This record gives sequence, structure tokens and C-alpha cells, in this order.
Amino acid sequence: MKLFLDKQLNTDDKETSIIAILNGMYCKKYGHLSTSVSLIGYEMTGKFLKTSNKRERTIIEGIRSAIQSLMKKGIIEIINQDNDNYIFSGRGLEVNSDKKKFVVLEQWEMQKIFETANKPFNVFSFYCSLIGTINNQTKEWHMSQDEMVSLWGYGKETVNDYLEQLEKMQLIYVYRHKKRRANGTYQKLNNSYGRFCDKDAVIAKALKYSDTVECEDFVEKLDRRAIKLRYNAYCEGAKKYNDPAAVIALYKECLAYNKSLKYKPVEGYYDGEYKQGELLDLSVFPDDVRNEVDDNWGEPVSMEHDFSIEEILDMPVEGEVQMNLANTDCVGYNDICKNDTHDKINHGIFCVTGKDLDYIDIDDLY
Repeated sequence: MKLFLDKQLNTDDKETSIIAILNGMYCKKYGHLSTSVSLIGYEMTGKFLKTSNKRERTIIEGIRSAIQSLMKKGIIEIINQDNDNYIFSGRGLEVNSDKKKFVVLEQWEMQKIFETANKPFNVFSFYCSLIGTINNQTKEWHMSQDEMVSLWGYGKETVNDYLEQLEKMQLIYVYRHKKRRANGTYQKLNNSYGRFCDKDAVIAKALKYSDTVECEDFVEKLDRRAIKLRYNAYCEGAKKYNDPAAVIALYKECLAYNKSLKYKPVEGYYDGEYKQGELLDLSVFPDDVRNEVDDNWGEPVSMEHDFSIEEILDMPVEGEVQMNLANTDCVGYNDICKNDTHDKINHGIFCVTGKDLDYIDIDDLY
């Protein structure tokens, strides 16, 4: 069953879910829709909901409240009602694609969200907004998370959370560009996204998109202090490194650490405990680990920390380095981003050398 959602409709998260499923259930030839809260819940989730289950009871209550608010707004019309049983007219449920623009969804997509998401009404509404930005021909678009926050009214953490959930459900595919704009702004190229089933088309279009913008390769920074701490933990026998894979990963990081010091040595101390300029003793690693990696381990290890220009300039000194994380995932929008000037998030990649700051761009090492 296909669900058609009017792009211009002003509804909240619960109302969006209910109008979408009512639209899918409505048959024009009958001129009305006879249904109930129980049947609506079944079509939304793929099962009959039980009030004894707290999560399912919340969905039932959401259906009831959304029906009433949609009716009060005049978006739908209730012809008759008996408790949780309803007869709706065709108002707001008929699809006229000649006069309105619709987001087209599949019923199984809604059911997957309501089966898996922690806040299904909210995640489904966010998914509708996201799908509504995708170019129907290219199957891809790109938009910053700041713009999602501004346009759809969610907080930044909420946007990150919902995107992550939708990726895990394999409803969306996000292509993360490892490039930054070569115009001196240090802006990371917005990620490209689309439906997961259109993954190949999303990748192909994302590559074409990146070719239209003057870019340079982006490699995330190496956090030497964090590697040193992990190295110390390994030397002290941390249980984490009973896993051979963890030892190999740490050895690769230590190789990058030593190369970074050879390229850009830094004088000074961290908290008076150790000198930054000293190479790590790699002989503490087993021979089989060193032989396997053999200093030809390919791509630099990707670090999590990505500081903006402002954050780096504001960092304190005298060992008070703050590890504030910035999430840089971005995706796209169809109308407002045509001139490609929508990326408002500045994520600088800097080599900072000083007494107490020890972040260096791995890209400079090769």
C-alpha cells in the first residue's frame, strides 16, 4: 500500500503519521472510510496493539489524539463516531497529484519505523520530511544538519539520533564525502543521502555532485594525546587488549603517532607526566602484530575528533585540553540548496603546534 502525504500540509508528528495511513486506507470509489483505532494501529504497525503493553498503549493514545486534532483543524471530517470506531468523509484523504505535491511512501516503511524506532511518530515524521527533499530523478540530495534543525524544528542531537536510527533500519543511505571545500573556508562537503534501495544511484550522483564543487581531500586529525593514553593502558595490561584486533588497531595508531612526531615534533609536557616529543616504543607489541601490519597499513586511522576553527582557537592551555566533540554528518535539501551555498558548518582541519595542543592533520604525513 502506498501512502501519499501532501508536502504543504501543516501537521505535527502524530498528525503526520495518522493522515498518511488514513490516506493509504481510503478508497475514492466508496467516498468514505469506515475504520477504527484498532484497524488504524494494525495498518501502521502490522499487528493489533494491546493496551497492556506500555509502548503499544502510547501508540493507541497517539492515534486517538491525532484524529481529534486533525478534525479540529478541519483537515479531516468525521461523519460518524462510536467510541473508537469512525466513518471519515473523503476530505483530506483524496489524492490530486495535478494540484498538489506529495511525498510517496510505502506502508512497509511506516511499519518498520513503528516496529523499531524509540519514538515512532517523531521518527516517521522526520523520515517524511527527509524523503520529501530527495530529487526524484537523481534519487539523491545534500543538506546540512543545521538546515534540518532550522526547517523542521528538531534539535541537533535529535537530528543525529533520527538519522542514525533510519540508517540502522536501512531505510536511508548516507554517502559521507571525505572532501572539504578548497575555498579557504574549511567547510566539509555536505553528505549525500537517499533511500537505501537507491544506494547505487546515491553513490553515483554523490560523486558527480562532488565534482561540481572545487574540493580537496579531507582526512580527520590525529589525536596524539588519546593515542598516548591508550598506549599507556596497553602497557599496563588493560583487559581491552586481550582482543588481538584491538592490539592491531592500537599498533596502527602508534605508527601514525610516531610518524607525526617525526614530521612535526612538539616540545613540552602533558600534565608533567611525559614529554610529547618522545617516540612510542613499539617493541612492546608482539612480533606477530608488527609483522602483520609491517608499517604498510594503508589508510590512516580515522579519529573521532573534528574541531572547528573557533573551537581550536578557544582551547585552553597548560594541560587543560578540552575534548569537545563536533558531529559533522550532513545531508541535503532539494530547493534551498540549488546554488550549493547552503553548508553553514565550518569544520576546520588545522595543524596546531604549541605547548599543550597536540592535534595534527594526518594528511600531512604522506
